[in-house]
Amino acid sequence: MEPIVILGAGLAGLSTAHFLQKPWLLIEKSDRVGGLIKTEVIDGCYFDPTGHWLHLRDAEIQELVNTRWLPGQMVRIQRKAGIFTRGVFTRFPYQVNTHGLPPDVVAENLVGYVEAIYGEKGRALREREPRDFEEFILRYMGEGFAKNFMVPYNQKLWTVHPRELSAAWVGRFVPRPSLKEVVDGALGAGSDAVGYNASFVYPREGGIESLARAMLRDLKGGELSVRTEPTSIDWKARKVVLSDGRTLSYSGLVSTVSLPGLVRLLAQGASGVPDEVVAAAKRLRATTVTYVAVAAKGANRQPWHWIYLPEPEFHTYRIGSPSAVYDALAPKDTATFYVEYSHHGELSPAAAEKYAVEDLLRSQMIHSADDVLFAQAREIPHAYVLYDDAYGPAKAEILRFLEHAGILTAGRYGQWEYSSMEDAILGGRACARTLNG
Repeated sequence: MEPIVILGAGLAGLSTAHFLQKPWLLIEKSDRVGGLIKTEVIDGCYFDPTGHWLHLRDAEIQELVNTRWLPGQMVRIQRKAGIFTRGVFTRFPYQVNTHGLPPDVVAENLVGYVEAIYGEKGRALREREPRDFEEFILRYMGEGFAKNFMVPYNQKLWTVHPRELSAAWVGRFVPRPSLKEVVDGALGAGSDAVGYNASFVYPREGGIESLARAMLRDLKGGELSVRTEPTSIDWKARKVVLSDGRTLSYSGLVSTVSLPGLVRLLAQGASGVPDEVVAAAKRLRATTVTYVAVAAKGANRQPWHWIYLPEPEFHTYRIGSPSAVYDALAPKDTATFYVEYSHHGELSPAAAEKYAVEDLLRSQMIHSADDVLFAQAREIPHAYVLYDDAYGPAKAEILRFLEHAGILTAGRYGQWEYSSMEDAILGGRACARTLNG
């Protein structure tokens, strides 16, 4: 019997292999498993490709992580996230922690919220579902919060104005505050325990890649091939051609590679794909994120695990600090950071590294540029998919064809979505259950 072929050994691919009850072959183009959760060690400093903090909601996945994959190895951490705006730090989420901002900003946020939720000004938006992400912000937070944080921050993150995005992705990722939460936050009684990531778990040793390594050790019933990747897929013949010269026949195919990349592989196969599917793939857009791994002499100047920076004078939208989250991720008396930049087209490593030091200084995260030990830029392709007007119809067109071709997809790239690590594991489990029949 031909195996199930799984393309990509990130969390979704590893999860698919774990839950499969049939022979499988896992194909990975890099030298090791992990995908987006590969941890890099630079001079004793551990860097994940930006913040990878694990939030577990599913009982079965919790059980696997805590008793089988990494028993006794997970550390629970309470989030300490902040906002740096108007020259001051406030706690995250911004919507429920405006105390400490200039009084006119606090008043503008509060009045705008009341008008949106209860006033005549917000009536039109209250009577229908938000048509786009900007309307979602205005409907549930008001003009003050939109102007002072939500619009400028999200424009930096997504690289387009929120009115160009749908609100389909927001779900648990964007908290909708109550009046009490907004008022408490303005008076200094706000909570930083709001949102899906108020607490999280993280491996005691080895960075987040420890999870991928543990999942790999636990796999049975198949084979892993690294340093090879698909070059074409013939969906009618059910064959995958690999870069190492092999041609694999498959009984089932699970792809965790990017959705546009999968369409290209299918288009290069003997069976091809319809023109409208190729066109749909070209309409899917995503940002690139360049993050700069930085180490600086001395302990962390600030307590924040990560901060958000909405204002345009900062090139970055977010600065995280692995050493502040968990001190085992850096040598003693060393502060580490990842400084993130979202963009289309090229951002040169030299420019990103220069911006990173400037942004760390201006945001009061480091004392002096002379304290910087190193700054090294890394790139994450299609880091955030754009939920624009083309997204829904284009993705639906591709998924209809993939269903016809008998190909399943999983993961942040494979499903072309904004999602978490646990979502990737759950997606792999769903694919395996389908194939197990």
